[in-house]
Amino acid sequence: MLEGCIGQITEDDRGSEGGASGLGGRPSTTGTAGTTGTTGTTTTTGSGGATSTGGSGGATLLDASSRDAGGVFDGSARDVFVADRGTNPQGVLFHVANHCPFDLWVHAAGQEGILQPDNAELRTGATQDYIAPDHWSAGRVTAYLGQPPQNEIDKVEITTTVQFGAKVINYNITYVDWVGLPIEMVSIGGGGDCKRVGCYVQESAILSGCPDGLLADRRCLSAGKYCAIATNQSKPFCHALDAKIAECAQDSKYVGCSGASGTTTPQVYGCSAFFGGSPKWCAALNRGMLADPDNANISLYYKTTPYNNYSKWVHTVCPGIYAFPYDDYGKTNESGFHSCINGSQLNITFCPAG
Repeated sequence: MLEGCIGQITEDDRGSEGGASGLGGRPSTTGTAGTTGTTGTTTTTGSGGATSTGGSGGATLLDASSRDAGGVFDGSARDVFVADRGTNPQGVLFHVANHCPFDLWVHAAGQEGILQPDNAELRTGATQDYIAPDHWSAGRVTAYLGQPPQNEIDKVEITTTVQFGAKVINYNITYVDWVGLPIEMVSIGGGGDCKRVGCYVQESAILSGCPDGLLADRRCLSAGKYCAIATNQSKPFCHALDAKIAECAQDSKYVGCSGASGTTTPQVYGCSAFFGGSPKWCAALNRGMLADPDNANISLYYKTTPYNNYSKWVHTVCPGIYAFPYDDYGKTNESGFHSCINGSQLNITFCPAG
């Protein structure tokens, strides 16, 4: 635990909805460690007046000048901030930036504690640096539209750990509960999975196309979140998969699905009850892939009704980001989960395209 950087965490800050202990609403996974790498931290000041914490030294901007073939902004055209923290720095640097056209308040908490400064206000263009301990589990960096805990708008999930002497950062963006903001995460490290993940729609367009009935204030609720509301449970949307669940449970060709008998559409959306222990069938029913659950061709997903139309929409607007808890099932990495070995820094940008 880092002296002066970590406070106490409350029960409300732990885990994700549904009680899973890891990332994306499921148990966490980690990478295989290699040799230890180094980078450093710096102090930066955002244009909106919020100032980041950090140590002495400078910073490097890694140039990433390409756009995709269609000229669409995907984050790769923006320089990457890399802090200079010297050799073998303690902890992992989180560099949080607000590119949204409004102020955000940021709360960063994991099982080992709350990162300081807590509930920092970030005006448009501002940044804030945090130092997380080398072991920081079930962590989230959460953005609010006002002083926390009111008006939570979106979050990312992070676990930091040390394996065989090397720091590892496990991270993902999660839209398992709702979509509120476009977000980008970029890790700095020496491993092959230190990759960028992000949603590059402008904030003003992020909720466009939210499926009918799921829009709630400034968030598009996930299918699971919507059906967890008591007044919605009798609606057709929350029974859309009932017949497919019964088919999966009763037909002997669906080996291992008999335990789905008596389960419900909301349990598929949330990958709970029987589906909490059956990623294959949970993913297949959400994707409309019951007849071919292990097919890795994502172009076939969400073609055969019924399916989870919220997750279809998420993957259309923000490809490769968690839309239901077992969205990482299979070889397609539809979840956007990454594990950065020799990781020293993680950049988190809310509204990367403005």
